Amino acid sequence: FEIVKNYHNTFSRTLEDSEVNKINHSGQTTIPLSAPLSELLRTGLYYCELTDGAFNIAIGQESSLWDFNADPPAPPAPDAVKNALSHIDYHNLSMKESTLTRTDPELWLEFGGIAKGYIADRVRDYLVENGVESAYIDLGGNILCLGSKPDGSDFNIGIAKPFDEERTPILVVPISNYSVVTSGIDQRYFEKDGTFYHHILDPATGYPVENDLLSVTILSPKSIDGDALSTSC
Repeated sequence: FEIVKNYHNTFSRTLEDSEVNKINHSGQTTIPLSAPLSELLRTGLYYCELTDGAFNIAIGQESSLWDFNADPPAPPAPDAVKNALSHIDYHNLSMKESTLTRTDPELWLEFGGIAKGYIADRVRDYLVENGVESAYIDLGGNILCLGSKPDGSDFNIGIAKPFDEERTPILVVPISNYSVVTSGIDQRYFEKDGTFYHHILDPATGYPVENDLLSVTILSPKSIDGDALSTSC
């Protein structure tokens, strides 16, 4: 739990003293990074390129406009969305060793679509280093199984039916030494004036993506890959 907390205190966009929050508000264009953030950012940029920007770690300005915990929640003003869209081009980010260069000082980093996967992998590393051979790591939407159950059988991971209050599994996946990551539009959402808004934003529009998918689940050896890919898809 201490490992999870420490990484959260590094990667969070909203925590005032986090490394990412300080970078976002610093106005600096050349920034030295801690080793964990350097590793996470490098992987994030890889998935930005791989998905032609469908996955975007530069979407922080846009993400900050949407507060799904507000009472009551409401979509941001169109002018604010338009302005934020002018500061989310990941091509304005580059890495050299552990130094980040951003040519747009108003570009904000956002790792909500990949950080939990990275953290789950680091928790797994810690358990392996300490001789653990069987473990089940659950970070909420990110499941990572180390080895199999103690009796040698697979873990059985349920994929929940979206919007089902009972969280009824629509599929059960047997896995060992594997990750199961689900991204869905039913985790954070609200309705306003007859329109449904959810938390997975489309970098092309600044609004929730519209593709008729309720959720996507990715199976992968590393949780960070499943995390980025489930968000991208």
